[in-house]
Amino acid sequence: MKKAMMATWNGSEESFEEEKEKEVANMCFMVINELDEANSNFSDEDMHDVFQELYEDFEKLSLKNNSLKRKIQELEEVKEKFSIVEISKTHFEKENEILRNENEILKQKNEWLTSSLSIFSCGQKSFEMILGSQKCVFDK
Repeated sequence: MKKAMMATWNGSEESFEEEKEKEVANMCFMVINELDEANSNFSDEDMHDVFQELYEDFEKLSLKNNSLKRKIQELEEVKEKFSIVEISKTHFEKENEILRNENEILKQKNEWLTSSLSIFSCGQKSFEMILGSQKCVFDK
């Protein structure tokens, strides 16, 4: 079995400032050939069985992944509905405040009109009383 190793080094002949300007890392890749006795004893049939197990695990995890994706999508839809409800709630609260202000204005206007009407009504009674107390022009 082959393994890859990576080694890095910096040139020691360059000064720190030159290294900082260049910012280049020198890399070396090495291949190490290592035969593991335990790995070399696997037969093709054993490898096929291991691969089959891995594939079955992959299928199970794939199904679980798909179900979780559907669950996430459903939760995002619910979240979207709640955000719409929050927006509607905020809209209704603003509209409610506007209507309360309008109601307050109309109450004040109603009070003013009521007081004006009562003043007019008192004026009319006084006028009728004055007219009733006068002598007629033809009465001598």
